[in-house]
Amino acid sequence: MKAVLLDAGGVLLMPDPAAFRVRLAPYGIAPDDEACHRAHFLGMAELDRIGRTDYPHADRVIAQWLGVAAGEVEAAADAIKDVYLEDPFVPVHGVAEQLLRLQAAGIRLAIVSNATGKVAAELAKHRICTTADSDCAYVDVVIDSAVVGVEKPDPAIFGFALEALQLPPEQCVYLGDSVHFDVNGARAAGIPAVHVAPHTDCAAIDHPHVASVHAFVDQLLGTW
Repeated sequence: MKAVLLDAGGVLLMPDPAAFRVRLAPYGIAPDDEACHRAHFLGMAELDRIGRTDYPHADRVIAQWLGVAAGEVEAAADAIKDVYLEDPFVPVHGVAEQLLRLQAAGIRLAIVSNATGKVAAELAKHRICTTADSDCAYVDVVIDSAVVGVEKPDPAIFGFALEALQLPPEQCVYLGDSVHFDVNGARAAGIPAVHVAPHTDCAAIDHPHVASVHAFVDQLLGTW
């Protein structure tokens, strides 16, 4: 194991609960932080269940789960879309320190994310990681789907990271929060994958699961 590749959303960054509350206020919904966190992973689990990229469907599932009235689900789903596409994400607690632990162990890092062209800036702003000299974790490359023009689960997006790292896929591992996008995409590129599933929504037994980046790092470094 020479490198860890990571997803951004759902692993290092999360949709902002405050943004959820602002966007859903017109529908009489004010979910707490934990409900917003749970809703994100339910949306990912639903996309894994249907096995296709259908974000509007996932947004409707999130709206229903959060308690939006049936007649307002479509409009609320559009509001949830804006949480993901327009509003800044917030850092997962403690992830910056976990990436530094990996770096200190000599493990190289890279980001591969389906994003909107802003993920590198968001990660740097929150002092999670950067490709520049900094006191936060150094990553060899940040691959943003909006920049490279390829989205997970297309395995080609992982090729950009492997090229930057100059490593074969079997010497890397990918950490992501979706089977459809992350596990399937990484494995199609020959990269072993670990699924971040904090609420045990995934019952599949053909790939490993962890509750968080912290748990992943503990397990990985504990085997060295």
